[in-house]
Amino acid sequence: MVEKTVKPLGFSKTVGGGSGRGGARGSALVGLGGRPARQLPATPERTGSGAPPRAGAGQPAPVEGFEGDPRIDALLREWLLELKVMGRSSRTIEWYRQKMGWYLRTGQAQTLSELTPFELKRYLGELRDRGLADNTIHGFFEVLKAFANWAAREGYPVDPAVLRVRGPQVAQKEVETYSADQIAAILGAAAPGWPEMAVQILLGTGMRLSELCALSLEDFEDDGEQAFLKIKRGKGAKFRRVPVSSRLRRELVRYVNRHRSDSPSSQLLLLGDGRPVGFVSVTELFRRIRAKVGFGVRAHRFRHTFATEYLRSGGEIERLRRILGHTSYVMVMRYVHLDKGDLGRDFDEHSPF
Repeated sequence: MVEKTVKPLGFSKTVGGGSGRGGARGSALVGLGGRPARQLPATPERTGSGAPPRAGAGQPAPVEGFEGDPRIDALLREWLLELKVMGRSSRTIEWYRQKMGWYLRTGQAQTLSELTPFELKRYLGELRDRGLADNTIHGFFEVLKAFANWAAREGYPVDPAVLRVRGPQVAQKEVETYSADQIAAILGAAAPGWPEMAVQILLGTGMRLSELCALSLEDFEDDGEQAFLKIKRGKGAKFRRVPVSSRLRRELVRYVNRHRSDSPSSQLLLLGDGRPVGFVSVTELFRRIRAKVGFGVRAHRFRHTFATEYLRSGGEIERLRRILGHTSYVMVMRYVHLDKGDLGRDFDEHSPF
């Protein structure tokens, strides 16, 4: 009887040596910060029947892969589980899953050692040759880089040069906002009930679409003098309160009294049949409004409009940062801009020629 050792997750017993595919390059593969690459313990020996032992506590299940070189698809499962434990939203996790899944189907690296700077740049160039948008290409880069950084933090053998690859530049586009006439047209095209309320909340608070769909009835705070909407789980799982104007406060109270007073659901926005309003419902609403008004309607454009009008009316940038839920002023300035009217105002008085 010949005894064999089962190698978990595609690793040889000693990472960085040996004659396996990853052995010769092992000395160049390190964890983040120069730490030694992760070495997983060997599993117990096979029994005489030739069947591998079952995975148990402290004993990782064997995953097919190259010797000394973990497969990306195996590590992807672990990464997505960690993102879930960290509290990332299901939409964010699905976005990571889709991008990594697409790469595994169309890229050339199947193991961690094959994910080199050359392969990363080659793939981004291939996406550009296909005519994909700059934002889409940058999205693939962000996901692949985030995966590599996570693997390095976990001690898996990652080529440190991959972590230093700079992302592709994305052309900065002019920030679009809605004019007063466009806002009036959108509000006129939105049906009474949750459609009209959804548009009013987006325009009056600048919150994200995912935050709108997550609002519950208890998130509407009204003490008689001041009203707020609580964002319990914003981007990055951050909590914040968004002030509500007197006009929006009146519309919120009216909506609750007229359209959902008898509903047992805790969700703020409800469809006619009592189901919660979700991302798909709002997207379909915007499609219907667009057919009526003749121009594009997007949630983030309401956010741009809110931020621009807030500052134009004399609002403080620090308060705006907190309302929008950003941690830095750099992000706030991406939403705030000066339109042609602002740029040209009093220009003749200040120009040297």
